[in-house]
Amino acid sequence: MSFCFMLTIATIAITLLYVVLIVLLIVGLVQPSAGHNQAFGQLAQPVSVVVAFRNEAPNLTRLLEALSRQTLDASKWELIMVDDGSTDGGDKIAQSFHNLPGLRLVKLQKGITGKKQALLFGVELARFNLVAITDADCVPVATWLNDISRRANGYALLQGCVLVERKPNLLSWFEALDYASLMAVSAGSFGLKRPVVAASANLVFRKDMINVRPETLRVDVASGDDMFLLHEVKKDHSNNMLFSTNLAGSVLTRFDGGFVGAIRRRRRWVSKAPAYTDIETILVGLIVLVFNLWLLVLPMICIFNLEAWNLLVGSLLVASLANFCLLFIYLKQTNQLKLMLVFLPLQLIYPIYLCTVAIAGFAGGQNWKGRAVSWKN
Repeated sequence: MSFCFMLTIATIAITLLYVVLIVLLIVGLVQPSAGHNQAFGQLAQPVSVVVAFRNEAPNLTRLLEALSRQTLDASKWELIMVDDGSTDGGDKIAQSFHNLPGLRLVKLQKGITGKKQALLFGVELARFNLVAITDADCVPVATWLNDISRRANGYALLQGCVLVERKPNLLSWFEALDYASLMAVSAGSFGLKRPVVAASANLVFRKDMINVRPETLRVDVASGDDMFLLHEVKKDHSNNMLFSTNLAGSVLTRFDGGFVGAIRRRRRWVSKAPAYTDIETILVGLIVLVFNLWLLVLPMICIFNLEAWNLLVGSLLVASLANFCLLFIYLKQTNQLKLMLVFLPLQLIYPIYLCTVAIAGFAGGQNWKGRAVSWKN
């Protein structure tokens, strides 16, 4: 067989595999059981909100002010703030909001560190069966608790919608669309009852269905509390999990640090992948990575074989059409269609971006909130 024939077969196979994956996610995204169509007539359940924080003083005021505006009756929720060794006075900011319903500010014991340990401590202290986790740099909408406390009724785990605060610059819009693509994959996979992505910025679960232990969150791995919790819940409750695209239960997160911060975030998200044991999550990650690597290899081949340009352009067009459909549906459901303005340029740079952070993510540790950590297990 000639080189051109083998190259053509390989390109078609890799592209087809990727497109089939995206089509399946689209099917999951439009399922009648998806969160945007979910009936909303349940009574509100009491909910414990757990927030782990370390050196988040600039963000805590925004978070706590947002929580003070919640429309859910004050008797039906509590707030547990777990300080993971902050050195910036964040604990004093939390104390100043002492009027918040059931506010408890606790600190990890000396010698115990890390977000996962803080979350475990907070969940252990939670008085209510329903537990909602969010991050210190997030801002929930006023109806957040009222929505999730009703919508989560009967589900083992609920993934709420997470939006990215957009600034008036191209990088911020790129990051917002990049994150929205992750949420689209999450929503689509939840719709298929085979969830592969979760975000701790807006995650709700029931303690009577999920035994959250150190092994559940993989405390031996520096990152990935949300993903490891998802994988554990999925073992027994894959048909009893929901992604809600309803904006009444959404939170807004903030990305800072410019280009370097963007790379570090993605690197951190990728870094825990070697510790995954969920086959579907691994398979989805491999398909996406291999496809984008192939898009980087093809231009190099084009230098020596001009016919390869047809394969590159064809592969890009077909995959971009599939990506466009997935993102358009999700962004319409979450009222973020303006992000499609940067869809085309992001498609062109995404293979370089993804492959760079993937390699960096597997390379080793970095400094995180004043601590030197290794992301390897």
